[in-house]
Amino acid sequence: MDLERKVEVRTEKLLKANQELRGENIQRRKAEDGLIEQVRLSTLGAEIGSALVQSKDLESLLQLCTESIVKHLDAAFARIWTLNEKENNLELMASAGMYTHKDGNHGSIPVGKFEIGRIAQNKKPHLTNEVIGDSQISDQEWAKREGMIAFAGHPLVVADKLVGVMAMFAKKALHENDLKALASISDGIALGIVRKKAEDQIHFLAYYDNLTSLPNRFLFRELLGKSIEYAGRYKQTCAIALIDLNDFNRINDTFGHNIGDGFLKSVSSRLLKALRSSDNVARMFEGRIARMGGDQFFLLLQGLDRGLDASPVARRILSGLSQAYEIDGHEIFITASMGIAAFPDDGRDPDDLIKNADTALNHAKKEGKNNFRFYSKSMNEASLELLTMETNLRRAIERQEFLLFYQPKVDLATRKIIGMEALIRWKTQTGDLISPAKFIPVAEENGLILPIGKFVLQAGCLQNKTWQTACTKKISVAINVSGLQFGQKEFVQEVLTILKDTGLDPQYLELEITETTIMKNIERAVQNLNELKAAGIKVSLDDFGTGYSSLSYLQRMPLDSLKIDISFIRNVATNPDDAAIVKTIITMAHNLNLKVIAEGVEDEHQLEFLKAHGCDVIQGYLFSPPVPPEEFFNLLTRGNDQLFLNK
Repeated sequence: MDLERKVEVRTEKLLKANQELRGENIQRRKAEDGLIEQVRLSTLGAEIGSALVQSKDLESLLQLCTESIVKHLDAAFARIWTLNEKENNLELMASAGMYTHKDGNHGSIPVGKFEIGRIAQNKKPHLTNEVIGDSQISDQEWAKREGMIAFAGHPLVVADKLVGVMAMFAKKALHENDLKALASISDGIALGIVRKKAEDQIHFLAYYDNLTSLPNRFLFRELLGKSIEYAGRYKQTCAIALIDLNDFNRINDTFGHNIGDGFLKSVSSRLLKALRSSDNVARMFEGRIARMGGDQFFLLLQGLDRGLDASPVARRILSGLSQAYEIDGHEIFITASMGIAAFPDDGRDPDDLIKNADTALNHAKKEGKNNFRFYSKSMNEASLELLTMETNLRRAIERQEFLLFYQPKVDLATRKIIGMEALIRWKTQTGDLISPAKFIPVAEENGLILPIGKFVLQAGCLQNKTWQTACTKKISVAINVSGLQFGQKEFVQEVLTILKDTGLDPQYLELEITETTIMKNIERAVQNLNELKAAGIKVSLDDFGTGYSSLSYLQRMPLDSLKIDISFIRNVATNPDDAAIVKTIITMAHNLNLKVIAEGVEDEHQLEFLKAHGCDVIQGYLFSPPVPPEEFFNLLTRGNDQLFLNK
């Protein structure tokens, strides 16, 4: 018995020892498994964190995240959607694992539909290890066929605002640690989405046009630099074309800025469609068209044999842009002008090419618009001359180098001076007199006509008031008004203020306005003219016959007189066509109760013709050229203002 008992006791000890050893092994294995699990989930978190820091864009960030989920959580596949707030749907941004897509629904999912859309709507996770039978899993047959057991979907939320959804399917059950890991990384991914979208927005605002989504001037310049570098390396030519929409402002003025913005979007779409691969357009989308701001666009062409190869593209684009546009029920027509500069002939860096394309564009616009011009060195010389003129004009305004000459207006019936036209002259510091024909176009182009025009109004009204005080003779002074002046909202008030300051009675001021100026904005023109007339100011339509010459607007305009352009008067006595035009204008004007003024009368034959056909007022070198103030005053006061009594 003792022996048996000893064996029994020993056996019990051995069994107990084995049990303890087995327990220790189990604990060791559990510890090892726990350590492996910890390492696995830590690695997942580390990879997600690294992706958040290193990824250059949102798509690559989310793709790395889905790949890490599949690898470290043994997911069959994983996906991440981001919220499109404007469309209120979820857009698939990344997918890893067995499938890149399952069906069309997973590319774009409306918020509230399918299990993913419901997670987004509720902003609550959905976790299950029993996919089959789960009411939120829409495709039970697919899940059963593929052996899916677990599903985990997490809303991606930052500050209670939904930014996306992360989801995965697995063929084995998910443990509590898996679910905790998913919850943890979902916060990081959500923050990553917000940050990357903010970075993308900042990049977009820096390099793209917000209205058309085209590259802006800064990005275009970078692309042009790369194109120049490539063309230089392979001995090729690249060209840029600067496109400007002619008279675009009238669209904003007529229809409003919303229609104008829609129009610019349509133009950008039409430009992109006009480009074909045969044009050797820069292959990258960003290189094709850029918006420079306002109504100007840039086109980049590369791989050309010579700059002139851009001609077919330019012709096709101008033709396409001139076709009708349908914007919010409005049919709109517009034309464009284009300036082209090519590497290497016209410049070897982006700044030179852009500057020279702009120079070519200015020449295209001056030569009639709706066309294109290639840059040439002679253009630069002309631009330099204009720039010099502009600089000198600015100095002339500061130094008050302008003065007025006056040319008499003579009543044909009484043969007396009944008025005068104030004509500006520029007297330089060297004593030279510069004709307005040379500097007025420059002043109109750069806006300097506004201070110059104000000077003419002030000086002309003050001079007339001075003469009226000095003698009993009271006549009106006629002053030309530029289109830019007349278009200013405060124009009428400015005129009334000048009259008040100078003390001149409004009935002795006559404003000469061209047909083109009136037609730019007929409604504003009618309003301004009515206000001027109500104040007692006379209005004359200048250069009549060279513009629109429409009876429909003549009837609406509160005018006092028409001024026949000098081009018709010059040959009125020798050219039957000019004679017929002048006779028609006189008859028409009188039928509208308007006086007729003929300018540029230089000989007796013109005078006799105009007298015979009832012209009212004459102005020209036959009687007197424009003269300085002191000479004109002599004409008024010498006791005989019948300048051509013996003629």
